[in-house]
Amino acid sequence: MMRQRPPTGRSIRVAELLRERLALILLHKCADPRLQELTLTQVEMSPDLKQARVFYVTHPNADATLVHQALDKAMGFIKREVARENLFRLLPEISFLPDAGLDRLAKLEELLRQAGVSNKPGESSDS
Repeated sequence: MMRQRPPTGRSIRVAELLRERLALILLHKCADPRLQELTLTQVEMSPDLKQARVFYVTHPNADATLVHQALDKAMGFIKREVARENLFRLLPEISFLPDAGLDRLAKLEELLRQAGVSNKPGESSDS
């Protein structure tokens, strides 16, 4: 079994740059309005910069299935736009994945609120 190395400073910088560029491409260059219904939360790059996992969340009133279909449909265009910007010597394999972390956080906060536990400093739960 191979151990995965922790991300390096370079892969973190490249991931953030890719996230910014992808967000601009989705916002300004993609004609599909369904792609306006998402927010890119994080990009994880492999240490060799050959793979990029792009995490996103959909807006609360958006249909997540339709947004994912729109991403699949626009993938070729998105890759061409990233390649056109000449950010990479070799274009990484990009995969879009829904970010479940924010959903888990919202559910946890709701459970804590229901239990009467405060998560804000200086605020007491005995009101």
